[in-house]
Amino acid sequence: MAGIFDRWTPPEGGEPLYTYSVITVDAAPATAWIHHRMPAVLNGEAAVRDWLEHGRVPLNKAVELIQPRECLTFHPVSTIVNNSRNKSAECVAPVVIGQEKPTASSKMMSAWLQKGKPAKQGGGEKRPPPTPQPGSHLSPQGGGEKRPPPTPQPGFLLTSWLKRGAKEGEGDEKSPAKKKKTI
Repeated sequence: MAGIFDRWTPPEGGEPLYTYSVITVDAAPATAWIHHRMPAVLNGEAAVRDWLEHGRVPLNKAVELIQPRECLTFHPVSTIVNNSRNKSAECVAPVVIGQEKPTASSKMMSAWLQKGKPAKQGGGEKRPPPTPQPGSHLSPQGGGEKRPPPTPQPGFLLTSWLKRGAKEGEGDEKSPAKKKKTI
């Protein structure tokens, strides 16, 4: 990869500060769907030598060295790479999409998304939640016991708000149901 670097020494003395930056270019067509930029990859030993011996290479030749290249390969990797503390080879090991080994946290999140709360630790019998009767907050068994209203489905609150706004705001231009999208 091509980059630039510098060393700055404070005028009053002290430790020098080393800085660097990776040069990026427009993405090559094969990788543009991932991101619009990519590192400038030097093509072969001669290009690396020319880049490093910057004093003898004219600017226009140096710019020619940093063009998008179709030399990168890519593959799906595990979500383990998403945690900056992970430094193992597993971060770059190829995985087959859909066959990743579930982690404890991904299992808990899946359970929460399916039930609306985390799965309880430790055995116990799992029962599906009771199905509420339409228009009633009584138990489905008909025992007459009170229970809290059912949890609304995703999007339910927004949909009901828009419907209510349409009923209340008939002819009212500020009603959410009457708002028009402007471009």
